[in-house]
Amino acid sequence: MSECNILPCAVRAKLTDESSCILFDGLLSGSEFELGRAVGEYFRSAPAQVRADSPELFSVVESAMDAGISGQTRDFYRGLGAVPEPFTDIWSCGFASDVICLGPDELFVDAGAGDLFSSHRFARLTHGKYRAIIAFEPAPESYRCCLTNSSLFDERLRLYPLALSSHCGRLSFTERGPDSRLDQNGELTVEAVTLDSALHGEAPSFIKLHLEGGELDAVEGAAETIRRCAPRLAVCLHRSSDALRIPARLLELCPDYRFTFRHYSSSVTETVFYAVAGE
Repeated sequence: MSECNILPCAVRAKLTDESSCILFDGLLSGSEFELGRAVGEYFRSAPAQVRADSPELFSVVESAMDAGISGQTRDFYRGLGAVPEPFTDIWSCGFASDVICLGPDELFVDAGAGDLFSSHRFARLTHGKYRAIIAFEPAPESYRCCLTNSSLFDERLRLYPLALSSHCGRLSFTERGPDSRLDQNGELTVEAVTLDSALHGEAPSFIKLHLEGGELDAVEGAAETIRRCAPRLAVCLHRSSDALRIPARLLELCPDYRFTFRHYSSSVTETVFYAVAGE
């Protein structure tokens, strides 16, 4: 069996449920039409707990499916069998209740902190009982929002205007609101660090990566931390190829990881995969 066939089989063997397999196969198809069809099947067949996490999203999607296909839809919506009605469940995104069980001593890494929404959601879900939050946001405008919103937290929040990558140094960056990202053609430069170097040996229990395509590089920069303490991860996928490349790399670092895929919008975006070891 060639390596290109071995890797998908190795990752699929670590998937936790049928919904994850549906999304994984759709992402690997390379076709937006097939991905749309997979997302449609995901919503049609999702188990009760997934539906309970995102009732508004499921209502939007099911209404769109009932309405049929509008005239000039792109391939994704033809595959989904729905009319475009973009909706994202930001509340559950990254915190699937059937996958992530938060305890009282969590150290949460919020990479791509935006306006600290995920950090605030994490703090609410733990009822304020956690060890620390370490947040990274390199986009200047978003970082200013973080500074303002940091008043919602206590001294357990550590906030850094840094990007996470596979190496440390000054990197080019494009600032474009929620689509801000490391970009070799970017008009800005930002300071980037590896998570390994930034943690100074601390052991995170949960890492969220939402880096607009920089997630694999961030995993490489956290390789020693992942080997050492196998944190749970919630990784937003911005490239279909990362649905294979990132889990495959995580299995090299920690063979005990198992993966769950969940989808959080009525469009092609906002697929998150979770990695949890030893459960």
